[in-house]
Amino acid sequence: MSDLKKVTITVKNFESSSSDDYARLYKKVRILDPSGKNVYFKNLIVPKYLERRGAFAQDVSRTWYIKSIHRSAVVLVAFETQNGTVEYDLDEVRNLSRRGLWWGVLIGIAAIPAGCIVAIATYGVGLALIPFAFYQAYMQIFKIPARLSREQLLQDFSLHGIRVDESWSR
Repeated sequence: MSDLKKVTITVKNFESSSSDDYARLYKKVRILDPSGKNVYFKNLIVPKYLERRGAFAQDVSRTWYIKSIHRSAVVLVAFETQNGTVEYDLDEVRNLSRRGLWWGVLIGIAAIPAGCIVAIATYGVGLALIPFAFYQAYMQIFKIPARLSREQLLQDFSLHGIRVDESWSR
């Protein structure tokens, strides 16, 4: 599984790409680490709750807890506030995971018809699209929800010494 990473960063610039009910996708995010080195995230997904709480403030040093869900995609799972408390919302992360699952089902259903249509237009070369689409559907349906599951996040949080109060949730 993908490990939860604790990073201290300062956001410098980004491109806001898309937004939905649960999260916002930022593309080409440039951040500075404490040593002053530039680090880039190709795709950064920030849940709305964390964005409202100030996790994605520009030119302010923040400590993030991030989880890589794909080679080029990272999800901001939690962040530390100035007073040292950790802000997170596991329900929004679960909703992100569910949305990805439904996208995976849609990709899986559309894989064969889309591959056949592209194959007709490209004299058969488009058939290579079918296994690629099935792989993407597999990742969206099985791998990403497993990495963002509540049990996995609770285990990752406990490894970082974050105590999650489960009494009011679920």
